[in-house]
This record gives sequence, structure tokens and C-alpha cells, in this order.
Amino acid sequence: MACSAQSASLGENTSSDEESPEWILARQGINLLINNGYAESEALFCKFPNSLVMYAGYSFTVFMDALMSFEEEKLSKAIVVLKEVEKRCTAQTGWFKSISQKVFGSSIENAQTLADQLETQIILADSQVCLAIITFLQQDLSGYFKGGWVLRKAWKVYQRSYKDILTLYKEKVGALQLPDPIPTPLTPICDFNGPATEFDDESEADWDLPEPQFNGQSEVIDKKTIMRLMEAVSFGYGLFQLGVSLLPPSLTRLISFLGFAANRQNGISCLMYARLGVDMRAPLASLALLWYHTIVRPFYAIDGVKVQAGVDAATLLIKESQNEFGNSALFLFFAGRTSRLNSSIPSALDSFEKAKQNANHREIKILCLHEIGWCHLIELDYSNARNTFVRLKHASRWSMSFYIYLAAICIGAVQDFANFSIFAELRKSSRTSRAGQLDDFLRRRVHCCPKDLETAKSYTSFYFKLLVFEMLYLWNALASCSREKVDLILTECKNMISPSDEPRLGLANLILGSCHSIKGDLKLSAIYFRNCLSQRKNELATAEDAHISAFAQYELGHILTQSEETREEGKLLLEQMNRYSHYDFEARLNVRIHSILRHLE
Repeated sequence: MACSAQSASLGENTSSDEESPEWILARQGINLLINNGYAESEALFCKFPNSLVMYAGYSFTVFMDALMSFEEEKLSKAIVVLKEVEKRCTAQTGWFKSISQKVFGSSIENAQTLADQLETQIILADSQVCLAIITFLQQDLSGYFKGGWVLRKAWKVYQRSYKDILTLYKEKVGALQLPDPIPTPLTPICDFNGPATEFDDESEADWDLPEPQFNGQSEVIDKKTIMRLMEAVSFGYGLFQLGVSLLPPSLTRLISFLGFAANRQNGISCLMYARLGVDMRAPLASLALLWYHTIVRPFYAIDGVKVQAGVDAATLLIKESQNEFGNSALFLFFAGRTSRLNSSIPSALDSFEKAKQNANHREIKILCLHEIGWCHLIELDYSNARNTFVRLKHASRWSMSFYIYLAAICIGAVQDFANFSIFAELRKSSRTSRAGQLDDFLRRRVHCCPKDLETAKSYTSFYFKLLVFEMLYLWNALASCSREKVDLILTECKNMISPSDEPRLGLANLILGSCHSIKGDLKLSAIYFRNCLSQRKNELATAEDAHISAFAQYELGHILTQSEETREEGKLLLEQMNRYSHYDFEARLNVRIHSILRHLE
């Protein structure tokens, strides 16, 4: 329902709402959204259809709803709302541009106008980032280019707004003290100085932002307003930098051409600052930080096998949000992720169950069920994992083949011959799946699976357990296993009876090396990774299972770079990784390699 239509049915605003500043009402609306009250949040925002601040809050609500549901209708609605935000913002900045010399006078009213202008710029940039994300989700080439140019425009506004607000902040409040980690000075990172293109003129006239002329008049701007604006711009400015810093190295040149760059530590520090504020973006900053610490860091193996590296930060964020968001499905979900990373699986399961019960979005419930299945997998509880993934294959709209595969290897691990028909289902689903990294991964795994029940009976339980271990390794979940489970995996891999028990050549050695690395025995770990590479020395670098060689070489190189005596050998191994191509999760591994090599420079 559109805001204008919905507001007509709500009647008169309550006097308390009318008396409250817009930014306070917007914060209340976002809090309702995060506390499982989507309908209530939308209703509050739609009481004020003519307020830019409240409409911006409404756009956040619609945007998050679209991302959670991924339904075409809701994605289209989000695009319409975000473009309306852009339209309102550019109309205001155009007006400001035409009379900028007149409005920055000495009156308090004029000073407030300056604050409104800066807030409008922040809202404009935020809307463009949201639009870019939805555009990227189109997953086609034109979508990536359009999204890139939208991000470029957003970055220019963020740079400008951050610089202007920081100037006011230093003049009125003092030096900006950001929380740890301490970043480099927060100045615009990269200006676009490349050649003009046909894109430069596309709606850029409306984007020309007037140059604020403070002329000492910032003294009459309320100190609290300046602080709130600093918190507001820090959210988008920080999230932008954090997100761009996670893009694969192959996109670095394109990013540079588009005119923006990123510093991950700057991004995190800005988000840490924004989360402490009173602005509506503060709880969103906390969610962004939880996403980074509990999902991004382990997914990209930013800390290697030390998946617990982000646990302390995530625990603090959750603890500080307990009073305000203790029953929020989103915060409970991240509490579960934190417990899972800390190998506290019973606690993780409890949090995911509570989040599933409290969630009012079907997709959040599915996400929690997904995590519950992985918790069982981490516990090597194949039966409960199988049951959960079977439920998910019926519930999921987008990842049915993925859950069929997970259920199938769990069924194989317990030799549940009565349900081996799932392998036929896997073959059928792989033929109809879309083109994509995960779909390519699954199509390759089908070749490792039995074609019929009679063939299946010739496979050992360990054969399928190795496929489970591979999943745990590739999803960086092996390090979340308890020491007892890691020892059990080591025992099973070392007791492999026949090479035919191995779905992919060298897989057992890759798992053995990783398990010893988790236990901190790097010398023994390096031996197993070398054994894996030796075992596969005659395999093509472009083979279907080349990911085993690639990951083994990466792991070995990473270990060797940690010792001064072997650093050069390790660096050489990492620099030679480009000999492998088109293997599973190549882009993700390249991010890790790029990070290590950059650190060694």
C-alpha cells in the first residue's frame, strides 16, 4: 500500500506525534520494524506522507521488506518508493542551489535550512545505495553497470556531505573521536577525475549540490543537530566503504574508474560511531556490524580459521541492544550466529528457534531454519540435519537444489537406503537450475552421487561423510565444530580404507590439513596440504575438482607466510594461484588471497 493512500485511512495524527520531532518519530518507526512490527512501522511512517524524513524511513521499511521477501511485486514497490525519495530530494537540492546565496544568513531559521539541506543530501545518498543494491540483484550485465553508476552518484554525495558536516562538527563540537578500530583520517578517498562519458550528463544536473557558505553562521546551528547529522551520514558513509571493500579484486579497476574506493577499517569505525546515535539509522548500523562480524568475516575467512574473531564484538553489540531489541527476530538471529561461531551449538539452536517464532517474515523463518540445519551439520548430527534440509527443500523458493544436495549427503552418511530416491531428485533439479556459482557447484557434485539405489549400496558411509566435511570446509563452518567433533573428523579421514572412498582425489588430505590448522598444529597441517598437492600433481588446473588443488595451495601458502623462514615460498604459492581457473568459489578465494598479499606488501 502506498504511503499517500494508507495515510488517508489513518485519520488525524495524535497530538503526541505532531509534537515530536520528525527524527524521533523516524527512529520509533525503525524500532517497530526491527522489533517484528512491520505493519505498525509502515503505518507510523505513512501518517506523514509529506515529510521527507518520515518518507525516507518508510523507504527503509519497504526496502528491507523487499530484500527479505525477494518477491517481484515488493522489489518493484521498493524501486518506486526509492525513486520518489530521489525525486523529492533533487527537487529540494535544486531549490537550494538557486538561492544558496540568500539562505545562509544570520537567522536561526536560515541555520535550520542549512541543517535541512544536509539531511536531504544524506537521504538522497542513502536512497541511491538502496536502489543500487536492488539493481545489482537483477544479476545481469546491464544491472551491474547501472548499479555501478548509481553507486558513483551516491558516493559523490556521501563524500560531499561528510566533508560539510565534519567541518561543522569540528567548529561547534570539536575533533571527531571515532570508536575503535582507529581509522586513517576521514577525508574523501577518491575523486572521479576520469574522462567524461555519456553517463555524466544523465540526470546529473539535478545532482549538482550547492556549496554551503557557512560564513561563521554555524554558531547558531544547534549542537545536537550537528551531532545527529554526523551520526546519520556516518551510517551510509561507513556501510558504503565496508561493502565496497568486500568486492573481489577483479572489480577493483572498475571501482577505481567509477570514482570511489574504500577503507574497511574506516567503514567499521563509522558504523561503530553511527550505532551510538539517536538517528533512525543507529539500529541499522548495529545490524550492519552484526552482519559483518557474524556472516561476512567467517564467509570470506577474513580471519582464516579463527571464526571466533568477531564473536566478542558481536556479543557486545547484542548485549547493548538487549533492552531495546531483546525480542527482535533479527537480533535473535545474529545472537544465534554468534553462538554458532563460538561452537555453542545448543545456545545457537535456542536463539534460532526463538527468532523463528518471533519473525513475521516467512523468509526470516526460512533463514533461521537454514541455520538450524547447519548447526546439526556442525554437530555431525546427520539425521536431524537431513530432516531440517528436507523441510527446507519444500519451503525454499530459490535454493531447492542446494537443500536437496545437503539432505542427500546426510542420507548417504547414515545409509538411509529407504530415502535414496532423493538422489534422482537431485539429478532432476540440477538439470533445471539457473546459471550461477552455486548452481555450477551443485551440478559438479551430482557427478559424485549415485545414479540409482543399487549403485548407492556400493558407496560407503564415509564417502558421503567426506562430502559433508567438504561442505563444512567450503562454508568455513569446520572451525565452528567442537574439538571433539574435529577429532572425530580426523579419525574418520585417517582411517580411510580405500581411495575409492574419496569422492574427489585429495579431498581427505585437504580436510585433514584444515582440521590440524584449526587445532593449531600448523606443521602437521602443512604436511597434509603438501600431500594433497602431491596427490593431485597430474590433475589439470582447470579440472572439475580443481578447487581442491586451489584451496590446498592457498592454505599451504597462507601457513608458510606466517613464518619468516618460509614467507617467500608462501608468497610465491599465493602469487601462482592464477594458474587455476573456473573452480568452485574462485572469486571468494581470490578475495582472501588478495587480502594476504596486500598485507605482505
